[in-house]
Amino acid sequence: MKHVLLITYVFPPEPSPGAQRPGFLARYLPRFGWNVTSLTATCTQPSFPARLITTGHVGSSFERRVRDSIAERGTPDHAMLRRMLRGAKEMLLFPDRTAPWIPHALARGAAVLRNERFDAIVSTAMPASAHVIGGLLAGVSGLPWIADYRDPWAGNAYVRRGPVRKALEELCERRLIARAATITTISEPIAAQLRAFHRRSDVHVIPNAYDSAEWDALGDVSPSGFDLCYTGSMYDGQRSPEMLFTALSALREGGEAAGLAARVHFYGANSDNVVTCAHQLGVGSIVEQHGVVLRPLALRAQRESAALLIFLNMDRSTGHELGSKFLEYMGARRPILAFGPPNSALRELIEGRGLGWFASSVDEAIRNVRAAHASYRAGMYERAPDAAGLPTALDLAQRFSERLDEAVNPAAALTRAPSPLPSGGVAAR
Repeated sequence: MKHVLLITYVFPPEPSPGAQRPGFLARYLPRFGWNVTSLTATCTQPSFPARLITTGHVGSSFERRVRDSIAERGTPDHAMLRRMLRGAKEMLLFPDRTAPWIPHALARGAAVLRNERFDAIVSTAMPASAHVIGGLLAGVSGLPWIADYRDPWAGNAYVRRGPVRKALEELCERRLIARAATITTISEPIAAQLRAFHRRSDVHVIPNAYDSAEWDALGDVSPSGFDLCYTGSMYDGQRSPEMLFTALSALREGGEAAGLAARVHFYGANSDNVVTCAHQLGVGSIVEQHGVVLRPLALRAQRESAALLIFLNMDRSTGHELGSKFLEYMGARRPILAFGPPNSALRELIEGRGLGWFASSVDEAIRNVRAAHASYRAGMYERAPDAAGLPTALDLAQRFSERLDEAVNPAAALTRAPSPLPSGGVAAR
């Protein structure tokens, strides 16, 4: 067996979508000849066997004290203050707000590389700090390094930078990633962006995946009411529930059952805009914010819901993004209510596979909530998803094992073709 050091800020059981890809690698790469040691800020052991080297969420204690102080004062503008705190961290920390993690992870990573034999390094980002750690450890150890992008670093549509900061980050990224033996990413649009930015052709698409095994422990759970559930980040307000809340407000004002029966649950971080928006649109009494919970609790919440929510950035320039949330929701076997731009690639996937409904306007949202409620009332909330052609966690691990084998033995790449994705494979952001 060969051995890889996997660098990832988040790891299961954290509910972050970014934790699932490294979790799949740690769980399934051993089946393809690669044992995994994960260097991570996550401290909790996942539900599957995994070797973790943990640093804890370095730097989070200060932010937690600030949040607690704000909450104790009962400041009405606490959401604004929290946004200001996040903004200050973005400006002061380089390359991102997880920068305090870098020296601790470097120390732990260097120690394990000195004391044990490894064959390769993989870092998966964002945050970009993971690539900083991966690149520096690869430079010190001489091991081949794969830089995996779940999102772009430079040119990320969800991150706004001033010209000086932008130039510094681009310079840092180009010089750092030049050390990588190869680059992987989740979709062809991001791959094309990376090929152009780094001026190299060895950028390989390994799509996000789903794993039905995550749901085995839950068994059969039925919704007790017309509960709508979202599990994930709102990206500091860049994704908004406004369209859904406007639709629910209209339905409730009209006395319609779909609006009166609905209850909306949010699990995850960066959702300050949720409560504010709900009260502004008169639906605050039916919206509940649960905060960040461990992944098993988030999965159970999905199974207990009548429909699951996806909110995309409404900017048409992000229309090619599928997100990875629909893959997770497929395991929950519940219909999806998605909201995004008119040109979204997710619309065709959701409607074409019978996964649920997609809305780009309030009128569409009203119709879709009615349809979801009718489906729930008819007992048709259990969906057998059409997973044909979608990559599984095993597919993802196999493709990574091939990239790792080639990084360790480049000559092997000349004699072996990569395993094809399942027919019709979908790349998801």
